[in-house]
Amino acid sequence: MYDPLNQKPDGGDNGNYYTNGAGRQADDTVWNGDCYHYSNPSSGGESSGDKYIPASATDVSAAPSKPRKKHTFRKILAGVLTCLIISAGSIAGFTALVNNGTIKLNSGGSSTTPAFTITKNSESSASTSATATATGELTKQQVAKKIVPGVVCIQNFQTSSSTGYSTFGFGTDGNQSGDSDSDSSSSVSPSSEGSGIIASSDGYIITNAHVVSGASSLKVILSTGATYKATLIGSDSVTDLALIKIDATGLTAAEFGDSSSLQVADTVMAVGNPGGVELNSTVTVGYISALNRSITNSETGYTMKCIQTDAAINPGNSGGALVNMKGQVVGINSSKIAATGYEGLGFAIPINTVQPIISQLKQYGYVKDRAVLGITGGYIDKYDSQFYSMPTGFYINSITSSKVSKAGIQKGDVITKIDDTSVTSSNSLSSYIATKKPGETVKLSVTRPSSGQTFTASVELSQATGK
Repeated sequence: MYDPLNQKPDGGDNGNYYTNGAGRQADDTVWNGDCYHYSNPSSGGESSGDKYIPASATDVSAAPSKPRKKHTFRKILAGVLTCLIISAGSIAGFTALVNNGTIKLNSGGSSTTPAFTITKNSESSASTSATATATGELTKQQVAKKIVPGVVCIQNFQTSSSTGYSTFGFGTDGNQSGDSDSDSSSSVSPSSEGSGIIASSDGYIITNAHVVSGASSLKVILSTGATYKATLIGSDSVTDLALIKIDATGLTAAEFGDSSSLQVADTVMAVGNPGGVELNSTVTVGYISALNRSITNSETGYTMKCIQTDAAINPGNSGGALVNMKGQVVGINSSKIAATGYEGLGFAIPINTVQPIISQLKQYGYVKDRAVLGITGGYIDKYDSQFYSMPTGFYINSITSSKVSKAGIQKGDVITKIDDTSVTSSNSLSSYIATKKPGETVKLSVTRPSSGQTFTASVELSQATGK
């Protein structure tokens, strides 16, 4: 990493240092701690310490006019070249500050303003230093104290209706009327509870889409016990992310860290409300078990790379924080494998994946320009291919887009290629489609195992807004 305080003052880019693009020798310029000193000892004068003595000061026989003109020219040239070196060093230093995250720039190519800032630390989690000061890591107690105020409990209230019947006995004439009157009523009651993370001091809160799904109203409970009514800003069922807002100011917002700097076996902390508000602000500690685990949404077929952790995640933890040892949120706890024989298999959505989704939800209320093919299924590798007597590729288990059906593709077909890209893994399709926009057309090479038929089909990509 480039350090402007320890730069080598020798000009253009040469590895980690900068050499003089104008072609001067390295000893032409000397770094004096806070500035550059130009000496140029090769131009005919004598060097005394770090001061340059021009030729005209030692050669009394020299004509007075020419040396004066040459000396003036040298001064101008030296000044220009010194400015160039300082400018190059300043630009390089500024670039280094941007790269390590000290200075953050908004991308001119994107119209979406980030909903929150991700801090990119200069030290990676791979540091071998044993001192907390060098790595910036905190004790577990310090991490808990830092993050707990930024995690909330979210209660999902839904409307339930009931119909009752009351029978009027007899009419005024003494005859049984037989009339009945239906009495319909509805009530709002708690349906589920989950967790959320305060993204800004003015009340924006990140959570999972399934935490707020179907809600008639939402209630937020802070770690202090204060309660607020929440408004849904946007929800994305594709990535299982949502953004809500409460009418409050001066909240303690969480700090967000760079999830791309995580490594397997890093210590992490999960914070949330397992079981609801009764067990609010519960902290569990574990490790990063694996990175880039492909988790596919069974309803949409959308695949995300998730963080796997053995930190305990239970119902009610959804939407809570996965935190590194600097007290920074690096993931949104979203799911776990709950099956007999499995334990300690929780998954979190990386915060670097979360940021652009939440930013679009804040600005638009939905996710723009996200293309999907409109199928679900799984990858058939060479071993499955031999066992089931079908080609390797993506097996279609269900079709969720009418555009796919209109192209002649059926459930049970196998996609072996998309445009010129062969389907060689479970992520081949999703990775390729991620480079496309809704409305674009892709050409699929398809095999129908039931008949052995092979054909190509052109399919227009759909937009997945996540609404």
